[in-house]
Amino acid sequence: MKPIKLETSRLLLRPYSANDRGQFLALNCDPEVRCHMNGPLTRQTADKRFNHVLTGQTDGRGASWAIIEKGTGAHIGHAFLELSDSHPFHELGFLFFKSFWGRGYGTETALRLVEYCLRDAGLPGLSASVDCDHAPSIRVLEKVGLKRERVAVDDHGPFFIYSIKRKLEA
Repeated sequence: MKPIKLETSRLLLRPYSANDRGQFLALNCDPEVRCHMNGPLTRQTADKRFNHVLTGQTDGRGASWAIIEKGTGAHIGHAFLELSDSHPFHELGFLFFKSFWGRGYGTETALRLVEYCLRDAGLPGLSASVDCDHAPSIRVLEKVGLKRERVAVDDHGPFFIYSIKRKLEA
């Protein structure tokens, strides 16, 4: 899947460019931002991941977007889709700089990606994993139509698996 430019009323989701490296690293190395994503990445790991995002070396397994606030042009977050190891659907994920939390940007981003993936890209469905105690992200997933399937456990503890399936045209 190749990322394309997507828009909402307040946001631009666009493919990454080389100029985004600093923001990507700052976001992914921040312990607070990634506290519900198995912790922060090291600078080296984040840099390597950015190189893969930038060059599209995901083997068709996913796509990533820089999230830009239209009104200011600020790079405020990151969104991604990747093939899930624990689900047959692509997994949806997003993270934002702390200063942009609580503004509805997570819901706006998730809704646009759900619409794009299920309507325009024709994917059969999407999934998302979320820590059981991460109420804000759970609210976002439920607002955009994902339903809780089950609890799973990994080395970091329990988490919920959510999903949504594309409605087939009659």
